[in-house]
Amino acid sequence: MKENGKELAKVAIENKAKAEQFYKDIQAIRSETETESRRLQYDVYRPKVQALEEECRNAIAKVQAAGKVTEDEIDKQAHELMEPVRKVERILEFFRLDTRVPIDITDEDVKISDRYKERYRENLGLVFDDPFLKVRLFVLENDKPKNKYILVLIGRCLFDTGLGDRPLLKLPRDYGLSISEPWGSAPQHILKEAATVKELHTYWTAHGFSKVPWVADYVAVRAEYEHILKTYRVTDFNDFLTFTCPACGNFYTVFDHYRQDPEAPLTCHRCSSNESKSVMLEVKHDDTRGS
Repeated sequence: MKENGKELAKVAIENKAKAEQFYKDIQAIRSETETESRRLQYDVYRPKVQALEEECRNAIAKVQAAGKVTEDEIDKQAHELMEPVRKVERILEFFRLDTRVPIDITDEDVKISDRYKERYRENLGLVFDDPFLKVRLFVLENDKPKNKYILVLIGRCLFDTGLGDRPLLKLPRDYGLSISEPWGSAPQHILKEAATVKELHTYWTAHGFSKVPWVADYVAVRAEYEHILKTYRVTDFNDFLTFTCPACGNFYTVFDHYRQDPEAPLTCHRCSSNESKSVMLEVKHDDTRGS
């Protein structure tokens, strides 16, 4: 049967109009849905979410604040409990000082670097001299165009080797000195800069050590050291010792952090040489102590 073209065209026109209305309905539904979704999201629930988030933040902040108060209190108690521990650690550092190492600072120790060998250098002598600290005073020339001279204290101290290894006293080590740095030297303190050498001489004559704050610190540490030597013995703190050297008396403590080769004996760095190595002895503790 032959299909009627006119009837097909009529159906197509009618269906097209209906479909276009459906598409318009879909767009309207989408628009209404989007509008309602945005209303729910921003007008209804966002304020609720923000209020809940604020409530959550406040609750968390309250818990954290309370925890911080408790933490700080416990930390304070722990810090107070550790005070005698820190004192023992410092006492042992004093006992471990190697008093055999000379601290003399000679004129030859303070040399102008070769590249600056034409610069002015004047040794004003040993201006501080006791068993634990020796300091010389120098006038040196720097590379500044105006204040080209500096007054410098250079010395060696038993309590601060200048090498950064557990100093019992922190002495100044100023940069900018054109010298071949003395090994294990502290202090290295630039006192003043001036245009002439005479100004520096006048300054030292007028002030001396009066404007050198670390001298008082040194005197206090020296008194602390002398008090410790009179009051305690290393054996008082055997529970803190881990290894001792039978040759020189050097020791390691529970406060030291080092790696020991399990396949090799621990040797004393203080008295061992390439030819002879002193083996450290492990300190045995009574595990029943305090029981």
